[in-house]
Amino acid sequence: MATKRQGPMGLFRGASRSPRKSQAAASRSSVTSVLYAWDMMTDTLTWGPGAAEILGLSPRDLPKTGQAFAQMVEPGCGLARQDAIVASEASNHAYETRYALRLEPDRVVMVEDAGRWLPDLHGRPAFTRGQIRVDPAAGSRDLLPALLRERSALLCGIQDVINEAVRVSQTCTLIVGAFDRDEADEMAEIARRIRPMMRRHDLFAALGPNRFALALTCCPAADAAGAMKRLSGFLQDHPAGSSLRLGAACAPDHTFKATKLLRFAEQALTAAMDRNEVSALYKHRSAKTSPIAERAPFDWVAALNDRNLVLACRPMVDAQTRTPMLTHVCASMAGANGRITPLGPVPGLQEANLPLLVDGRVLELAADHLVRNPDQRLSLPVSSKTLQDTEWLPMLAAHLGARPGIEGRLVLEIPEIALVECRRNLGRLHAMKALGVGIALTGYGAGYVPPAQLRVLPIDLLKIDGVFIQPLKRSTDDRLHVRTLIDRAQHMGIATAAEWVDDEATARLLAAWGVDYLQGGLFGEPEAVVQRSPLQQMLKKARG
Repeated sequence: MATKRQGPMGLFRGASRSPRKSQAAASRSSVTSVLYAWDMMTDTLTWGPGAAEILGLSPRDLPKTGQAFAQMVEPGCGLARQDAIVASEASNHAYETRYALRLEPDRVVMVEDAGRWLPDLHGRPAFTRGQIRVDPAAGSRDLLPALLRERSALLCGIQDVINEAVRVSQTCTLIVGAFDRDEADEMAEIARRIRPMMRRHDLFAALGPNRFALALTCCPAADAAGAMKRLSGFLQDHPAGSSLRLGAACAPDHTFKATKLLRFAEQALTAAMDRNEVSALYKHRSAKTSPIAERAPFDWVAALNDRNLVLACRPMVDAQTRTPMLTHVCASMAGANGRITPLGPVPGLQEANLPLLVDGRVLELAADHLVRNPDQRLSLPVSSKTLQDTEWLPMLAAHLGARPGIEGRLVLEIPEIALVECRRNLGRLHAMKALGVGIALTGYGAGYVPPAQLRVLPIDLLKIDGVFIQPLKRSTDDRLHVRTLIDRAQHMGIATAAEWVDDEATARLLAAWGVDYLQGGLFGEPEAVVQRSPLQQMLKKARG
């Protein structure tokens, strides 16, 4: 039987358990789900391992921003992620939704999207971590709604027009038109009227009861405005002609892909309608940094300079007895209403390693707290960028050296992805371990670190990513995946903890499977640590 590795002060020394039969066949590679992190202030979207393969896209086609991803969601086919997040603001910041993703002109998949978001200082969603699960059966062409099948046929037709234009070294212009009333019965008449401006490989199709698309094979971008003016002329005496609005985009000038070309033309149409103009041509806009993102680093710097950062603490309990065993701490600030807000990922600055400065300040606060509270143990996150900084180890050693005896009550949480981003980090884990602190690996289960590598890591605790814990009550795949992770850790003698445990049923399930520690809303929300100055402590002691 495997025994738990001994961590600081025996925290992770546990009773031996008989390992269950291995379920290695249910490896991460066989699961049709992918993790993501979305920084809503910068709109940066980061994908977990295997995302391109699971979604069936090339790595370069994976959307890098939340906006780009939202444009892949089929309209009218489920609640998009942004809308689900807004709808969850009154809850515990957890969201779940289901919608259709358009990956190719003829390929649509249904996905389940679930996760959790962190607020900014004003309580608005600022950072999201979640999991997308692909439902292969629901993406079957025969099971898709008629509307999606019709749109797939249209996009395939547009792609054929683009390919033909590229073959003869021409430009394809896609025009999307809209009326202010339903003209479904008259689409045939509209098609008849504009037939004179169409050539052999051109395409006309209805997009809905009051919308249509016209793809022109040999129409340069310079002639797009003229083509829209000519189209308006053909329909000027039509009953709905006065309300006609047009938008256009060109291939390959704007894109080679039908899905993007249609989206760009629809965006141009929306612009024309917003400006109350007859027509508009799509104009590529370079991505601009969000004003919130531009201000965020300076807010962090001000918080550091003014020493406004405080510790937000939440308990990690024994899964069997519910006894608090460890306190998880992170950087936080007090909002305008006095509410403590745990802060998300620290943005980078070119002139300074801001994550190192923040982690260093939180380490200082945590070390002082351990000195004042000799009966407590703290778990402190350390970012990947901090771990890579050459100043981190000397900083850690200095804080521990100035406060001898606290190292046995301090656990440093390292994200699993850090071991992929920099191979030197493995040596730094051993160096931190030599200083006497415990090491926890967070985000366990995402697949960044193979099981064979876990055996050689100086790890005391594996924290299973909360994105796999949140859907346990409804997802058979996640239950199987989490049980496999627990079994694997038990075989290696490493303790496990589960994040995002918010209800009693999930807590009991995890305890029955052998998880050692639990953390989440069921055991308390984050609370601020009141930091007292030496003078305040002296006065308190004098008052007796």
